[in-house]
Amino acid sequence: MIKKIVRFKQVGSTQDTAKHYFEQHQEIAITALMQTKGRGRMGRVWYSPMGGLYVSLLLFPEERMSSIPLVAALSVIKTLEDLGFHNLSIMWPNDILLNKKKVCGIISESYKKAIICGIGLNVNITKFNFSSNHATSLRIESGRIFELEQVLNLLIGRFNPLYNQLRKNGLKIENFMHYMSGIGEAVSLTTNQGNIYGTVSGLDDDWSLIIRDENGVSRKFYYGDVRCLTW
Repeated sequence: MIKKIVRFKQVGSTQDTAKHYFEQHQEIAITALMQTKGRGRMGRVWYSPMGGLYVSLLLFPEERMSSIPLVAALSVIKTLEDLGFHNLSIMWPNDILLNKKKVCGIISESYKKAIICGIGLNVNITKFNFSSNHATSLRIESGRIFELEQVLNLLIGRFNPLYNQLRKNGLKIENFMHYMSGIGEAVSLTTNQGNIYGTVSGLDDDWSLIIRDENGVSRKFYYGDVRCLTW
């Protein structure tokens, strides 16, 4: 449970900064106003200018580690609903969509006996350093300017009870399936073992993606890049 927030004006990466607090063995949040070396999954660069919310959660769950991204995703969804947003969805494994555009990315990494879960939320950003019709921010979608501290406090307030529920009883994914993008869609899943083609059947409670492959066999995947032409 997150009880402490450590704030920085600028860091290379909140993910890397969180590692310096490992020896304290305390579950904390590391946040910064901007990152110079922000990253997403698979080493991708995460654009991190002023105006975004960048936070990494240093966690010590005893089990169900693979479900941490689910808790983070649901926490972001509930936070945005608290702020009055709708038409929200989750694109497995780590993107939050607002009006079908990416507004948030999540990265979860193992570090020794901890999990460091990073959340990058586009809050007040109005311009991106890349040409994309698929990225947006809370400000772009609403025309409003948000207090980052308010958004952070809402996020932690949503995260803690979900995290406690996960640790005690687990989370039942069927309660949140209406947020998922791509169910029933034909996809390709890129893994380090190659591409898998099939149809998304759903998610398991451990946040694994269930795909019915071309041979009609249901398979579970814990990582990979999903591509679907209709998303």
